[in-house]
Amino acid sequence: MQPQSANSISRGSLRASILRFARAKDNSSAAVKTMAVSILILVLNMLTGILTARYLGPTGRGEQTAMVNWSQFMAFSMSLGIPSALIYHAKKNPEDAGSLYRMSLLIGLVSGIAATVIGIVLLPMWLKSFNDQVVLFAQVSMLLCPLVVISQVNNAAFQFRGEYQKFNWQRYLVPLLTLAVIGILIATHTVNPYTTALAYLLPAVPLFIWMTVQLLRTYPGRIRERGKQFKRLFNYGLGSYGNDLLGQFSGYIDQILIAALLKPAELGLYAVAVSLARMVNFFSSSIKIVLFPKASELSKEEALELTFRAFRISTTCTLIGAALLMALAPLVIPLLYGKDFSEALTVFRLLLLEVTISGGTLILAQAFMALGKPKFVSMLQGVGLLLVIPLLFLLVPTYGLLGAGAAMVGSALLRFSFILLNIRFNLKVRIPSLLINGGDIRWVKTTMNSYIRK
Repeated sequence: MQPQSANSISRGSLRASILRFARAKDNSSAAVKTMAVSILILVLNMLTGILTARYLGPTGRGEQTAMVNWSQFMAFSMSLGIPSALIYHAKKNPEDAGSLYRMSLLIGLVSGIAATVIGIVLLPMWLKSFNDQVVLFAQVSMLLCPLVVISQVNNAAFQFRGEYQKFNWQRYLVPLLTLAVIGILIATHTVNPYTTALAYLLPAVPLFIWMTVQLLRTYPGRIRERGKQFKRLFNYGLGSYGNDLLGQFSGYIDQILIAALLKPAELGLYAVAVSLARMVNFFSSSIKIVLFPKASELSKEEALELTFRAFRISTTCTLIGAALLMALAPLVIPLLYGKDFSEALTVFRLLLLEVTISGGTLILAQAFMALGKPKFVSMLQGVGLLLVIPLLFLLVPTYGLLGAGAAMVGSALLRFSFILLNIRFNLKVRIPSLLINGGDIRWVKTTMNSYIRK
């Protein structure tokens, strides 16, 4: 009976430890839980991508990508760095959080409307290789831009409030609802590029509205010192805008530019390669979400130490994941997506390298964001952004998908080099080791064991 009793106690302790970890609100547990949600989102997105690729084929997948990506890209591009500014100033001035949030909403609404107008005017000139119906659908989707910008402000509010449970739930529900709608379309034999595009766009609308209502109830009343709050947000936002734009650039602009350079079928191949390669991005994206608010509270030395530790851990995990995916890709791509997508294999391998480098770059950039110096990194990373556009226009027409992958890797290497140079000469600190070490591993073990021993 004693062994059974010991096992029962052990199981009870493990269960209690798991519950403590799930309820904990510190940054380490938030990062791990955010990463776990990111894994679930990756699985959902992969299933959705597999279904749409198999039922639409390369051409249909390319048309769907053109219709969906523009509203997301334009909305993120016109955020003006306000979400990052909200996190920074709300952490530094918690007594003004309500006024800062409401002012951020107002700025987000105006910039979202501007994104809508710009997109509607620009799309017919950009999507010349697509039919008129695809262009019209993409133009109509631009009406969602204000809501998407506001959703980014809401995400920032949940982050500075430390409400990662709500933040993660809405992140998870959107792809879950999209997958459910795709399943209904398949069951009712109504799958086409237009219906699947709606499945990607519409499920988020009620969730974004719900988030806004919840936060407005949390922060009732009028905006105090409007001029002061606007100046705070706008000055910091413009400084961080280049860095924020870079993050969205790596997520959308390659597909946006390629839509004007390649045929719909080739865009479909690239979209599948990108979605599969970015499976390993959840390590850096999850850590970044928690790192910025936490580092904003620390001294310069502490913020840099935490940032480089996060870089080493996340990059090591990303490299391991990328190596596994690269080895399995020849079997996985034709098996999951169909033989028509086998041509995406070469560019997929290059994009894995690009995702790994870009993820590490965005982690390192959080040090500047947290220290109130976003302009340095924005200016330097902007050079990399400006270089990739001519690289794409130079390489894609001649080398096709391979040229697109090479351009993205080249841009990623330049941005990574600029970040390191900025740390060395603008922050005037010595670059620590970029390779994971025993101290990092012990730190991870200590952090996890602390929950088991509580």
